[in-house]
Amino acid sequence: MHLDRGQDAPGSSAAAHIAGENDEPVTVAPALERYGDFAAFLGEDHDDEAAWRRLRMAETSGRPLGSDAWLETIEVATGRTLRPRKRGPKPRMKVN
Repeated sequence: MHLDRGQDAPGSSAAAHIAGENDEPVTVAPALERYGDFAAFLGEDHDDEAAWRRLRMAETSGRPLGSDAWLETIEVATGRTLRPRKRGPKPRMKVN
């Protein structure tokens, strides 16, 4: 089945976000604070291939998807590291 609008997809939170009203289990405030007018956001031109790639990476890693500024805000609020850090072994502490 192909749907032209996200709000028409079963289980989509898009309709609640467009209406600006919570709809169990959706709480719309976080997305609306991030994106503002959700209908306008959905109507913007996006690089779908790049967006899907970022979405799949976030899904695979279990990390949230968002701007660096937003992720930093969430890290400070939760006290957790959410952005990927440099890969490889951690530097050893020198013992004197």
